[in-house]
Amino acid sequence: MPIKDEVNTLNIRILNVLSDLNCNISDEIKDYLSSKSKRLRPSLIFLFAKALNIKITDEIYYIACAVELIHNSTLIHDDIIDEAKIRRGKISLNAKLGNSLSVLAGDILITLGLKQLISLNNNKIINIFTESLYKMCKGEINQLYTKGKIPTVEDYIKKSENKTAELFKSALVSLFYISDINEIKKITDFAKNFGIAFQIRDDLINIIGSDNKKPLLNDIKSGIYTAPVIYLNEDENINSLSEEKIIQLVQNKKYIEKTYNLIKYYTEKAIKSIDFIQENQYKQKITEITLNLYKEVMNE
Repeated sequence: MPIKDEVNTLNIRILNVLSDLNCNISDEIKDYLSSKSKRLRPSLIFLFAKALNIKITDEIYYIACAVELIHNSTLIHDDIIDEAKIRRGKISLNAKLGNSLSVLAGDILITLGLKQLISLNNNKIINIFTESLYKMCKGEINQLYTKGKIPTVEDYIKKSENKTAELFKSALVSLFYISDINEIKKITDFAKNFGIAFQIRDDLINIIGSDNKKPLLNDIKSGIYTAPVIYLNEDENINSLSEEKIIQLVQNKKYIEKTYNLIKYYTEKAIKSIDFIQENQYKQKITEITLNLYKEVMNE
């Protein structure tokens, strides 16, 4: 990884932020943030900065740290909502601490993330993050209110954009508010399409079971219907089917491949969005990460 040093520095900075925690669940929060993670969002920040010749400054580390803290807060809250017992191959925080303390743990991480952003003294960056957080919350609320209902593909994509792409957008667009690069529209398009592809990939993994670090099929069991189920519903009225029958039918190669092609469509759109960046090792790594959203899930 061409940004190994930057990621290592980020990990140290996150630990330093957490070192000031002084509450009864400090150790659990620190352990949660220390769990093995790809640090994908900060990694993209560093890769884009280097690909665009933007110097890695304290400002960029503040943004990267904020993104990782906020991202982890959303994972904690998601696990509470989903009643998940596993996260990153370990017992989830809600299973360990209970819902009440886990909600507060997530809230603490959001607060710490916002404190990092305030350190930038840049209202544009604070505004884009708060707007993204609003849309992410709204996306989760809409998902809860539509449980058991079959969305259209368009509604599903919009939900994926709000739930996942928004934080990628905040992370990357912030770079342009601390530099003289002007391609905000293209970088926004990349973040949106990358985030949508990432969410569809995550939803597909929940069904095909290629990731043993997360509980399988809990979306269907919770009445949350993602791309494979939407495609199944085009052939079958799933409202007339039992949960067991839906699980059996949805793993048909036809629906998996249609979902796979949907991921590929958005990854290709994301890659096209960064055609303005000159070829270099950092752009190549961004492209590789993006292509792997559909390659790795299908074990290609």
